[in-house]
Amino acid sequence: MKVTFHSIWVSIFLSILIVLGVSCKRTHQASQSDSHITDIVFLQINDVYEIAPLENGKVGGMARVAQIKKELLAQNPNTYSFLAGDFLSPSLIGTIKVDGERLAGKQMVDIMNKVGIDYVCFGNHEFDIKEYQLLNRINESEFTWIAGNVKHKVDGKLIPFEQERGGKSTPLNEYEIISLKGANGQEVKIGLLSVCLPFNKTSFVHYEDVIEHAKKTYATLSAQTDFVIGLTHQFMGEDEDLARAIPQLPLIMGGHDHHHMISKVGKTTITKADANAKSAYVHKISFNHKTQKVSVSSELVKVDEGVAFEPQVKASVDQWNQKVEDIFTAKGISLTEVIYTTKEPLDGRESSIRKGPTNLGKMITQAMYNAKKGADAAILNSGSIRIDDQLSGNITQLDVLRVLPFGGPTYNVNMKGSLLKQTLEVGLGENKGIGGYLQVYKIEQKAEGFYIDGSPLNEDEVYNIAIGSFLMSGRESNLDFLNEKNPAVVSIDKPKEDDLTDSRRDIQHVLIQFMKQQ
Repeated sequence: MKVTFHSIWVSIFLSILIVLGVSCKRTHQASQSDSHITDIVFLQINDVYEIAPLENGKVGGMARVAQIKKELLAQNPNTYSFLAGDFLSPSLIGTIKVDGERLAGKQMVDIMNKVGIDYVCFGNHEFDIKEYQLLNRINESEFTWIAGNVKHKVDGKLIPFEQERGGKSTPLNEYEIISLKGANGQEVKIGLLSVCLPFNKTSFVHYEDVIEHAKKTYATLSAQTDFVIGLTHQFMGEDEDLARAIPQLPLIMGGHDHHHMISKVGKTTITKADANAKSAYVHKISFNHKTQKVSVSSELVKVDEGVAFEPQVKASVDQWNQKVEDIFTAKGISLTEVIYTTKEPLDGRESSIRKGPTNLGKMITQAMYNAKKGADAAILNSGSIRIDDQLSGNITQLDVLRVLPFGGPTYNVNMKGSLLKQTLEVGLGENKGIGGYLQVYKIEQKAEGFYIDGSPLNEDEVYNIAIGSFLMSGRESNLDFLNEKNPAVVSIDKPKEDDLTDSRRDIQHVLIQFMKQQ
């Protein structure tokens, strides 16, 4: 058969039409099948105390978080950002006084507003600052606070915390509902329930029972929404208990644990990112309007040099850092003065220092031990060390202030060996993994028991222990028995505030003086 040039092109053209027809049909089928699926993105961070990056700029930084959110929003307008508690305290900047008033988280709220954080819940460190300071921070917030099980104690009454804007006060809601337009304009309603562990029991805060409150809130939200998500601030084990109590929750975004974690309880995914925004979780949530089913895909994203700084937020962070430097310079304090040089990094990472001894923990407790002659040993709760970073090379006064932002005096306490033993058993055992884990000097734990400066601990003997003032307040986790009223406390030697020769008046001075002497 004779084949002409014209017939060849006709065949090719018909083949293209067939292929295009099949492709269009498949595309149409795909769009039809996806028309009842709504995709939503949740960006989660938690336990963020620093607005600037750590490790010499290599990791973290709220300007990087802002860039991640910007990119996610460009891909999906149904993107929301969450901070699962702990952001107002502690930090070095937060301790700075401007016009006679400590910032107490003001810098963090300012940056979070600029990042565009959407929702937050209370963390225990929100109650480190004074009552009026917390109320001011709430008023300054452009993001939404979810009160959860937290109530405000006022004149013996329990009322919601309030936010004042334009002279009008509005109670914070116990829960929130996100309403968005999804596939084909169909509405999706997402309930947000929140709880905070009853950790920092201040005079102006009341905590309702976590599980009871969550169940009550879920019953209310489930009747009004398509599905409910948890935004919490408590230990992973407590989040797992919550998931067992309310198995319908597809996702719990948690805080309080300072290193990234993911757990699955039934159909519930529970996630925690690394503290100080060293990482973030990106949750891609799909809601099927026909079946009412929710699927969650969670990805841990490293916030490091691979992420650009969002320019406007970075400029604001730089302004805050410059303000801090100017304030210290005006006081005659050189933040850049090198006071010590280390040959190996001093490890203050919370993933290390809350689980075992580190060289930084040993250095601080050794400094406490040396601060006054006569001490037998020294102990410090790891939660006092907040840098969550490694210090390398030249160490400055700024580094010390960042390591110990809480400051506060150190004491020399004469206590019976029985109390010391009880403290060490809890502080080195039960408290492993949390801020109540103890860094120690001249104390060794062996199979047969504890040794103090090389000798077995004698429960009947009295020991002179250099100790941080917070530890003696009875407010540390599981160490409430360690307080000034304990009958096993024989005597306490406290520094005088006006005695400038006694470095013990502030643990920051203790460490600075020790480093200079080295």
